[in-house]
Amino acid sequence: MKDIIDSLPVQIKNALNLTRNISLKKKKYNSVIICGMGGSGISGAIARALYPGIIIFTNNDYDIPYQIGSNTLGILVSYSGNTEETLADYACLSRKGAHRIIISSNGHLLRKKAIAKVQIPPGLPPRGALGYLFTPIPIILHACGLLRNNPQPELTSLVRFLERERSQIIRKARNTAAKISNTLPIIYVNSYRFQPVAQRWQCQFNENAKILAHINTIPEMNHNEIVGIGSPRFLRHRSTIIKINDPHAHPRNTLRMKLLPRVVKGNMPPVITIQPCGSSALQQVFWSLWLGDYISYYCARRSGVDPLPVLRIERLKKLLEKN
Repeated sequence: MKDIIDSLPVQIKNALNLTRNISLKKKKYNSVIICGMGGSGISGAIARALYPGIIIFTNNDYDIPYQIGSNTLGILVSYSGNTEETLADYACLSRKGAHRIIISSNGHLLRKKAIAKVQIPPGLPPRGALGYLFTPIPIILHACGLLRNNPQPELTSLVRFLERERSQIIRKARNTAAKISNTLPIIYVNSYRFQPVAQRWQCQFNENAKILAHINTIPEMNHNEIVGIGSPRFLRHRSTIIKINDPHAHPRNTLRMKLLPRVVKGNMPPVITIQPCGSSALQQVFWSLWLGDYISYYCARRSGVDPLPVLRIERLKKLLEKN
């Protein structure tokens, strides 16, 4: 699994080559819907957070929102190409008359009609293919005229940035994993932009380390969850709070994150603060995503579990096939 995590910069670079010649007719789309589940679907959540100037819906269910119509661009992301929820979304978008673009490695989805298809390499777990699954999305948005600036230079710069940061990220991941091992990670972020980062961390803890994790976002958690921190008492000593600070968060949310331990006082579990690195939102988000991937891997190593297989997911798929 570590080799797969290591490959993120290479994936982004390769995905840029795969999409270099993508050409799409300019149509006046009023919105975008990105459909996908799990490790495939997170790419849409990241795109929605990074490109707030575009109306982007993300969908991880069998149905699509009622307001989706023929002027919505549908991007369907399924690494395997056989994800049943995403195939159902394809049918919904087809009935609505929406243009469809497919990002997949194989399967039933890749054989369906679309105005464009991006075929990515097979052989990876979906959560290990983030570079391949995300990178085509901003390229597509630009090709459709929805994203004004060509994202390719920034994505190329991201590759170089991640390669430079790799050793620092791994060291930080090892140290963080040692601190949170055998505890419940409670992950707080202080901006909407970093909500997909928390979601990705949660999913990677689930699938790689085989542990539960909890997430929430400031300021929302200040209006409810803050009251429950530290209780039940036995959980206080078996959990760790991880605060991930968006450098571009609203100043009041930055302050709220800072004041949290003072308000909760002696009831706080141990706290780890993460300050993302990078000169742009794209770099800071992917620095944080990659750090979370490595932390989940080292947590798995410390617990003696194999981070690669996800047996319960496979078992559920087989049961669903029989019913």
